[in-house]
Amino acid sequence: MARVLITGASGFIGSNLARACLQRGDEVSAVVRPRSSVARLAGIGSRIGLYRLDLTNGRALGKCLATTRPEIVFHVGARTRFENRPDLQDLAESVEENVTPLVSLLSALTGCDCPPRSFVRTGTIAEYGDCATPYTETARERPTGSYAASLLAGTHYLEMAQPRLPFLAVTARLALTYGPGQSESFLIPRAISQLLAGQKVSVRSPLDRRDLIHVDDVTRALLMLGDTPEDAGPVVNVGTGHAPTVAEVMQTLIKLTGAGAGFVNFGDQTGDPVELIVSAERIRDRLGWSPEIQLQDGLERTVKWARENIIPKFAVEMQA
Repeated sequence: MARVLITGASGFIGSNLARACLQRGDEVSAVVRPRSSVARLAGIGSRIGLYRLDLTNGRALGKCLATTRPEIVFHVGARTRFENRPDLQDLAESVEENVTPLVSLLSALTGCDCPPRSFVRTGTIAEYGDCATPYTETARERPTGSYAASLLAGTHYLEMAQPRLPFLAVTARLALTYGPGQSESFLIPRAISQLLAGQKVSVRSPLDRRDLIHVDDVTRALLMLGDTPEDAGPVVNVGTGHAPTVAEVMQTLIKLTGAGAGFVNFGDQTGDPVELIVSAERIRDRLGWSPEIQLQDGLERTVKWARENIIPKFAVEMQA
């Protein structure tokens, strides 16, 4: 049991992590942005300490840390989408949204009377960008967008600052995480919802390959990193090491949802297929972690959740 603080706790991964921490008996404090919805924390709100604040608000953050006195901090909050703009304002926005809050949090934790023993931050395999796959932690990263570049900057800042921090810090570079409750702005939940509703799905790059990992495997890895950061090193990949094509994933979803093959339109692949796949050897060798949920099982769970939650809601909306 530990005192745990989770930033971005209202998000997909953060809310699942909060539940996993409660399940093992941790005392959980959740930091969310002032105007964030906490719908994903339904059912556990009374069991956690909820703090609505901006991480760049040093005074509010300091009060939160003085009250919660976390032993393990999971920094999960990040903005994931930035639209490329001719004036390059997306660069400035990505720094403001993803780098500045990290630096503010590290500064506040370092100045605490009782700093945590470990700090685990979620990164992304998008940080690797245009380099050879499978991605390894020693690769020279070449990010291709503002989101990836801002998270990579955070990774480098954290590693650079480690000698000056009174706690061990790890960046977990996550493969493409999926599971029940994920936003429909992502392909898998959107496709499941559309197929179950009898709507057609368009797939533009069916030959692209994606390393897909279930959110429960991600939370298990994050907990291990929080407990034994000294075994991980500054950066560690969290993925399956396997990358099915988007077309293969969609064919599985067609079967699981019972939709006809005609409900998925596979577009002609333009350009060379893009492969996003990590090497998970470091986390396996150093922490003994490996994914437990196979893709078929994970997709089955996600479809089941959608049948029980999304489709009834859709039916009510149609009747209204």
